[in-house]
Amino acid sequence: MTGRDERPDTIRRGNQTEPRATVRRALPEGSQPGSPPAGAPPAAETRRRDAAGASTQHPPLDAGTVIRRRYVLQRLIGSGGMGQVWKAKDLVSEKAKDPNPFVAIKLLNANFEADPDAFVSLQRETRKSQELAHPNVATVYAFDTDDGGSGRAFMSMELLEGKPLDDVIDAHRAGMTRKEALPLITGMAKGLEYAHKKSIVHSDFKPGNVFVTSAGVPKVLDFGIARAAKIAGVERQEDSFDAGTLGGLTVAYASPEMIEQLEPHPADDVYALGLVAYELLTGKPPFKLMSAVEVRNARMVPARIRSIRRYEWQAISRALEMDRRKRWQNAGEFLRAYEGKSIAAVALGGLAACLALAAGIFWYQGYAASRPAVPLEALPAQTQADFRKEMSDGDGEWQLVQQGNGEQILEAVRAYGRAYALHPRDPDAIAGLRKTADYILDRSRAYSDPAERLQMLRSVDEASEYFSGYKPLSVAIKEAGGKK
Repeated sequence: MTGRDERPDTIRRGNQTEPRATVRRALPEGSQPGSPPAGAPPAAETRRRDAAGASTQHPPLDAGTVIRRRYVLQRLIGSGGMGQVWKAKDLVSEKAKDPNPFVAIKLLNANFEADPDAFVSLQRETRKSQELAHPNVATVYAFDTDDGGSGRAFMSMELLEGKPLDDVIDAHRAGMTRKEALPLITGMAKGLEYAHKKSIVHSDFKPGNVFVTSAGVPKVLDFGIARAAKIAGVERQEDSFDAGTLGGLTVAYASPEMIEQLEPHPADDVYALGLVAYELLTGKPPFKLMSAVEVRNARMVPARIRSIRRYEWQAISRALEMDRRKRWQNAGEFLRAYEGKSIAAVALGGLAACLALAAGIFWYQGYAASRPAVPLEALPAQTQADFRKEMSDGDGEWQLVQQGNGEQILEAVRAYGRAYALHPRDPDAIAGLRKTADYILDRSRAYSDPAERLQMLRSVDEASEYFSGYKPLSVAIKEAGGKK
């Protein structure tokens, strides 16, 4: 599934290995790492001694071992602190003549199998992963024990062909291009968004927990220490077991709140997603693997990534805010921002629908057909702020164009288009759309290739609903051989 050692204490960078700090839950005062908490009953210590000695009671697993009289282990493809991941052949699928009867089997290590906490942890990982049936989350099939065989607990999951994301990052020392990174960043965000909608926080998101298939699809792995978050509107049954007590968090990708052991929140995953996106695009982490608490105390800010669009950078920079309240509150918000889809525009659409239901569809149609029936100042404060931000972005891009940076013109059009969507028929937004469209119309006449000219004009037309009635653009598209 991964084809590498899953070493939580290191980070690979090419041929170099750097220490990866971990943080564990604080022990009660007077306790030592690896010892039971102060005041623990003798049974707890006995259980742990039994667990530690379990490795001598069972032979080591080798290729050819049959698990649960069904899965034939073929090749060890990954190992970690709690278990191993094997490529295995599913004899039931083979009997059914499945052309691809292979799965991945994750087994607890022998020294963990007698530890009830480890057993419960693997079961929880399976259960939570089973809830996440999504193209960007690794599919988990079942949790079971190999009774009558090795005795180990295991879970079966889809076998992925490809490479782990940290290998992808290592292969791009100077960072990936915007186009190469886009499907990876949006895919990871979609997988986490789905988990967040189900009130599940990954809590250990990092390159080592993402796998890129041979088809280029990112898959989020290892919900082993996933936490149930208290999200309004999503009810989850209480579970007193916390798998995080068994392992450490990866400090380099942990938010300040995670390090300080606050209640888990989807914004913690957003912080890690911002770090991973930055690393994909630049080939290096923004804060040199420093902990978020150190970064916050030093008041560091990430260097601007110049190879991406303004709204993409704004999405990443907000994800890297040290204060959870200032971050995107879940991966869905990050995704919409990274794709240039205004959250406020979606909210305004919902508000318009409510107005239509409350006041009647005929009134609403009259409102939509008129000039701005609602002054900008009457809109929600957040919508006003988003409108002004988009206008400011458009003005900034237009200024760059005026200074000779002509390739920014489409970015200016799109920013004014987003402003227009927030406040339809706003005169300032219309003025911005017209001046940028006219600039492109003038420059497009110099294109010798009609197809190239038509593509440029269509890019403008798609930037805003306003252009559906803008005659100069309609005429130019028809002259270039398009339909309008």
